[in-house]
Amino acid sequence: MAKQCIGLDIGSSAIKLVQLKLGRRGISLMNFGIEPVPPQSIVDGVVMNHSAVVDAIRNLTRRIHLRGKGMAIAISGNAVIIKRLTIPAMDGPALDEQMEWEVRQNIPFSREDVVVDHEVLVQQTPQGQMEVLLVAAKREVVSQYNQVVRDAGFSPLVVDAAAFALQNAVEGGIGYAPGETVAIINVGASYSTMSIVTSGMPSFTRDIGVGGNTYTQAIQQRLAVSSDGAEAYKVGGAIAAAGAGADVVPQEVHRILAQVSEQVAEQFQRSLDFYMNDAVDTQLSRIYLAGGSALVPQLPKAVQDRSRIPVEILDPFVRVEVDARRFDVDYLRTNAPVASIAFGLALRRPGDSA
Repeated sequence: MAKQCIGLDIGSSAIKLVQLKLGRRGISLMNFGIEPVPPQSIVDGVVMNHSAVVDAIRNLTRRIHLRGKGMAIAISGNAVIIKRLTIPAMDGPALDEQMEWEVRQNIPFSREDVVVDHEVLVQQTPQGQMEVLLVAAKREVVSQYNQVVRDAGFSPLVVDAAAFALQNAVEGGIGYAPGETVAIINVGASYSTMSIVTSGMPSFTRDIGVGGNTYTQAIQQRLAVSSDGAEAYKVGGAIAAAGAGADVVPQEVHRILAQVSEQVAEQFQRSLDFYMNDAVDTQLSRIYLAGGSALVPQLPKAVQDRSRIPVEILDPFVRVEVDARRFDVDYLRTNAPVASIAFGLALRRPGDSA
C-alpha cells in the first residue's frame, strides 16, 4: 500500500499540516500542527514573502518532529479556475484535442501560463453527452508553492485545488450519503472557498471575497484598535460566545461579529442561489463550514437562518483514531475546521493527478 502524502495547507494567515495513516481498521493521526505566517506573506494566493513562508514550514515541521518528505499542497483563489463542462461523448486523442480547445475557450489566461488537467465525471449522459471537469492553475503560482516546499526541505508530490481537498476531507472523514448534495464552505482569512458536491462528485466551486479578515477589519475600524488587537478581540469574542472569558471582551465586539456574520452569510447565499437557480431539481441537505472563522459562533447561525439549511462545523477528524498520549485532543478538536484542507490533502497518494 502506497503511503499517504503529508497534507500541507499554505494559507495567508497560517500553515496547517496533517499526516494520516490509512489502514484496515480506518484512519489514524500521525502528525498535526499549525504555524502562523507573518501578515502579507501571502496575498490573494500569491507568495509575496518567500523566506517567511519557508521559515514557517521549517518551524512547524521541526516543532512537531515531522517524519517524511512527500507533501500534497493546494492552490486556491484567483490562481485556479475550475469548470464543469458538457461536451459530446468521446475519448482518447479526440478528448485530449477537445479539452485543449475548451482551455482556450474557458480559461482567461494564455495557454503557456497555466497548468491544466481534466477528469471525466460522467462518461455518457442519456443525451449522448459527457461531463468533464476542467482545472487550470497559474503556472507561476504553482511554481511558487512548489519552491517554498522544496526550500523548506520537502518534496511537493501532488498539487491539488483547495475545493477538491475540502471535498476529500468530507468524503474521507464523514462520508456522503447516496444522492446527497452538500455545500462545503472554507472561511479563510482573505476569501472563502465554496464547493458543492452531489453524490460525491463536484458540481460547483466558487471563491467568495469575504473571510476572517472581514471581521478583523470591521473591529479595527469600529473600535480604533490595531490589527493585532482586532484579531485578539475576534478570537476572544468567539471564545466568550462559547461560554468563557466574556468579561474581557467589549460588548460591541459581539455586535460587530453578529453584524459581519450577517454580511458574510448574505454573500454565501448569493452563491448558493446562483447554483440553485441552475440546479432546479437539486436540494441541498446540509452546509459544512470549515476554516478559522467558522469558529465565530454567530456565523453558522446566520448562514442557517438565511439558507434554511442545516449547518455543521466540519470536523474531519471525528472518525480518526487519535492517540491522546501524543496529541492534545481538545486542541485538535478546536482546530479541526482550520485543518480541513490539510486533512483532505493528507488523503492523497504520491502520483495522484490534480
